[in-house]
Amino acid sequence: MWTGMNLCTAILPQFNFEEVLEIATTSGFKGIELRVNHDHHIALDDLLTSGQFLRRRIQHIGLDVPVLTSYLPMEDDESVDRLIRVAQLMEVPKARIVLPRGCHAAVVKRAHINEIIPSYEASQDPQPLMGALRRKLRILERKAFRAGVQLLLELHWGTVMSSFSGAYALVQDLDPESIGITFDPANMMVEGKEDWEFGINLIRPYLANVHVKNMRWKQTKEDWSWEWAGLTQGMVDWWELVSLLQGIGYGGDYAMEDFLTPRTDKEAAIHHLTEARQGFGAICIDCGDHDHRVAN
Repeated sequence: MWTGMNLCTAILPQFNFEEVLEIATTSGFKGIELRVNHDHHIALDDLLTSGQFLRRRIQHIGLDVPVLTSYLPMEDDESVDRLIRVAQLMEVPKARIVLPRGCHAAVVKRAHINEIIPSYEASQDPQPLMGALRRKLRILERKAFRAGVQLLLELHWGTVMSSFSGAYALVQDLDPESIGITFDPANMMVEGKEDWEFGINLIRPYLANVHVKNMRWKQTKEDWSWEWAGLTQGMVDWWELVSLLQGIGYGGDYAMEDFLTPRTDKEAAIHHLTEARQGFGAICIDCGDHDHRVAN
């Protein structure tokens, strides 16, 4: 059942935090995925000292905070421990940490956009690197369990976890209440796309969050490149995906991460996001009403 969606504050880099809250409420979102970063919008150190007060302020205006979206490497023990502590203090159930790049992330050279990959550099070869990540996730699993917080890993182009099978290799025997996955189909159309139905069922226990946006590949005079696209104009068929997610009984969060949102004009951003949210809501309601769900 469609109950609304959250807004990723990472798509509003040029607006201050008060403006972000105004945009989110006016556009009709139920909550925000709060970017935890020193440049925008709230730094981790600030949340350690004032996070509880900030959470009450956000709740007072009618917004929830389901996810803290950090850019912290999963190997940065001290910072991840502080992030988990902040999530506890603010009573935020989920927090994202980031994985290493996949070697040089060559797909970024094909981009018509200039977006930051939430990742860090790793010096190991693929096989020992994956083994080291698995061992680190075991440690993080225990920390998250003790804190009552779910740590999220995002399916993201340019990282070592761009595909369903890559995600399964990392998390397959971990506690899904402690380690979850953010499913981002547009990211996977850039790199990592596998059969949607197979993959969704493969990582089904770990699906905890879905990022909503779209993209397209296009041919240039010299080669192929990719760019972000409108929600219904790109290569991701959201009707198919919502049907599949409804078919497995997905009840987690959806979050708008549309990087085509205007970045300097507040009224234009509100108009764009309102239309995008309503459009996605119509897809969810349409799929539910017409029982497009895929049988298990």
